[in-house]
Amino acid sequence: MGGAAPSKIFNPVKDLPSMKGKVVLVTGSSSGIGFASLQHFLRMGAKVYMAVPDEERTKAALQRVESEGREPGLGEVIWHELDLKDPRDAKASAARFLGKESRLDILGGYLGPFVFTKTLLPLLESTAAYGDDVRIVNVGSYGHKDVSYVDYSSREAWNYNFKRTILPPLERYKYSKLAVHLWTNNLAKRLTAQGSKVVLLLVHPGAILSDGAIRSLKTLPFPRFWIWLLGTMMYPQDQGAFTTIFAACAPRDNPEISHGGYIIPPNVAGIQASIALDEERQKSLFEVTEMLLRQAALD
Repeated sequence: MGGAAPSKIFNPVKDLPSMKGKVVLVTGSSSGIGFASLQHFLRMGAKVYMAVPDEERTKAALQRVESEGREPGLGEVIWHELDLKDPRDAKASAARFLGKESRLDILGGYLGPFVFTKTLLPLLESTAAYGDDVRIVNVGSYGHKDVSYVDYSSREAWNYNFKRTILPPLERYKYSKLAVHLWTNNLAKRLTAQGSKVVLLLVHPGAILSDGAIRSLKTLPFPRFWIWLLGTMMYPQDQGAFTTIFAACAPRDNPEISHGGYIIPPNVAGIQASIALDEERQKSLFEVTEMLLRQAALD
């Protein structure tokens, strides 16, 4: 978790420019911080694609959107089928999106997958070519600073099971988030080298009691107690989306916004761990990912 608390006075609708006329795609947005981000974008007036795989969960999420309100901006929400488990499905989903829209202003990623982002980059670039402010926002974590196993050199390494750790799921989470940091930092450099006008940012949400966290707590004995207890130490998921919304929508002249920047609560530029800034590790992760995609005939 880590990091400072989200801003208590920040209000995206009042404090950021309107998003009317903007097209936003948010992955993993049927629940959790992704859903909260989607809500903020809608209330700012954007046309938002809810990119998730499960139609039933999508229906429930869309009902929740309407019950909790899209005012004042009354943005439009559209389901876009996206299954991130298989890179082939991710690439096919991105290709379908290219057939739907002639522009894309914001790509918000919850582990924004490599092949999905790569396929949509031409659309992001063409939108930016018209002078529009186009951004990719990837969600990292403070946990990237405390990873017990760092090896991304092969498929076998990526499937490391963390059995010798006390909390394997937490270690897997931190391992995956470090990969997001390494990949994002490498992509930022490559975009700069190509003269791209697309701005890429990385964010840390903070210690958030999200829908997913609550679902996990409900599997424990005395779930009400655990939800109450963590609720005293963590923050609501709508606040967890603040850094994402700020990174996506704050004016370019804001001193906290810079290409390749890392935004942490309360919406300020943060410093990543040195391991995430290691250019050799960034390059290695990129090359291995490209190799695996070639093996799967997805490059």
